[in-house]
Amino acid sequence: MKIRTMKYMVKEGFANTYRNLLMSLASVSTVIASLIIFGIFLMLIINFSYNINRLKAQMEIVVFLKPDATEFEASNVELKIKNDERVLTYTKITKEQAYAQLINIYLEDSDILDGLTPDFLSESFRIHLKNVEESAAFTEEISKLDGVEDVNYPYESLKKLSTVLNWINAGSMVVLTLLLIVSVSIIANTIKLTVYARRKEIEIMKYIGASDWFIRWPFIIEGIIIGFTGALIAFILTSYLYNSVESFVNSHAVEYGISDLIKIVSLGNVGGQIFVIYAIIGVVMGSIGSVISVRRHLNV
Repeated sequence: MKIRTMKYMVKEGFANTYRNLLMSLASVSTVIASLIIFGIFLMLIINFSYNINRLKAQMEIVVFLKPDATEFEASNVELKIKNDERVLTYTKITKEQAYAQLINIYLEDSDILDGLTPDFLSESFRIHLKNVEESAAFTEEISKLDGVEDVNYPYESLKKLSTVLNWINAGSMVVLTLLLIVSVSIIANTIKLTVYARRKEIEIMKYIGASDWFIRWPFIIEGIIIGFTGALIAFILTSYLYNSVESFVNSHAVEYGISDLIKIVSLGNVGGQIFVIYAIIGVVMGSIGSVISVRRHLNV
């Protein structure tokens, strides 16, 4: 395609958008409404996944040594944990530290600890892994080392969280797909109204010998303009709404002491991705809607 022809088509696309301002505004409004609904579900899914992954990351594995474990056995276990690439962080709890923790726990019932000395307790390691899904394999390996008495990790809780996350991901994909189909249908039908109002213009261009793509391109560019404009406005409105929800939920989570359980992802971390998704959906749907809508009027 020649540059001069391309310039003409782009110019016609903008001119058509302006000439049919009311229909263009109706189409942009449809894109905005569809993308805002789509965005609300998308952000719910992002935050569900984020919070479940945070809970999984907070889970720790506790390795208890035998009370009579030798220094060599204790050092060997610590060396294994320290050099394991799967370990993110670990903390060693000595017998004295464990005894101090017991005193704090049973502060009001200190009689329970009468006669108990730190020597009756075990040293332990509290471990966080980089990938919590590797907990089972790591636990099995570490439990076989000499000097290790027991290894605890919340297997059932982890399994349930993984199941919930998988169901949320599967359900969210179904919901997003349905919303996408509905959005495409609404946008295509709205653009179809614009094309129908100009069917005489298309027929005249066909009669004077214009090629199908020469006629089609200005409508496609018009669809891109409408789709992108709708995506931009939808993103601005969604961002404003999201910031309000983020501020409200995060501040109240801190106030009620549940910030470890619930936290809304900052818009700065996901805003760029959401805008790209909005822009792609808006532009692609506007283009497809234009192509579908123009096709039937080219057969004259």
